[in-house]
Amino acid sequence: EEGFSTPPRAEYVEFGLASCFSFLRAASDAVDLVETAHHHGYNSLGIADHNTLAGVVRVHVEAEKAHIRPLIGARLVLLCGTELLAYPQDRAAYARLSTLLSAGKMQSVDGEWQQKGETHLTLEMLAQHAEGLHLIVMPPENLDVFAAGLPRLVKALPGMRYIGASFLYRGDDRARINRLDALARTQGLSIFATNDVLYHARHRRPLQDVMVAIREGVIVPKAGYLLEANAERHLKSPEAMLRLFADWPHAIAATRRLADKITFQLTDLAYEYPHEIVPEGRTPMEALSRLTWEGAARRYPDGVPEAVEKTIHKEFALIESKKIARYFLTIYDI
Repeated sequence: EEGFSTPPRAEYVEFGLASCFSFLRAASDAVDLVETAHHHGYNSLGIADHNTLAGVVRVHVEAEKAHIRPLIGARLVLLCGTELLAYPQDRAAYARLSTLLSAGKMQSVDGEWQQKGETHLTLEMLAQHAEGLHLIVMPPENLDVFAAGLPRLVKALPGMRYIGASFLYRGDDRARINRLDALARTQGLSIFATNDVLYHARHRRPLQDVMVAIREGVIVPKAGYLLEANAERHLKSPEAMLRLFADWPHAIAATRRLADKITFQLTDLAYEYPHEIVPEGRTPMEALSRLTWEGAARRYPDGVPEAVEKTIHKEFALIESKKIARYFLTIYDI
């Protein structure tokens, strides 16, 4: 944690950030992303990898070092092509998100065993697990198709509140974002600013090109339109994002409001051992102590040696201080 000062509160929070755990899609690891975020002055930062939560622990660890609040999510890519950023509000919603991703990785929609690395998610599956999830739909390049399907999406996901808006740098960004803004308003939604980040800095773009080429089974010179058109999908500073979205301040404000609203953090998670393993009327430590001394009596029928007794008491003190008696009772039960 040395060398990292606490950043001031930023007006903008990046939610559309992918790490290298978006395999063969994003090109920066947690260290580079968080260090860059701290340099830019972020005090909160989202992480949303492609159909996985695999990268959240590393981002959490690095963000805590940098005094940045990590916001835990995932980018859900449905079989129909729809993509949404999903951020759980609380621990229960995180459990539902984890269950959804596990279901998509365990079997295909046909009920067959899933291929390694594949995740099959449908809109119906998401709808069943959407309670407590903050959903941001990421529009494709073709907004005509998006506009046609948006009413169905809103109907299936009544809790969805946002449409992601990004600059594509292809000459029609203002018109595109204005159209997204109008679409959002007609459905009672809001646009949500994001740079849809694939790497921490511009110079990482060539590596991202190589990853895309590997994923698609082509060489880079032949990849063509499979590659990003420019090197703009890096982590921009909050100030840069405010300048880009100067005409849509509500898209910036939405990111800060959501960051402040989310309560879930990885430290909310703790392994919960079965309660049935503890006899009624006893604490876990009392139950473990009884079993231990019964075992010691069987092991030493002529009396427990003093050295062994001291070791047992020392171990008991450690177990009690760590509150892990249920772990040993679970192992005994198994």
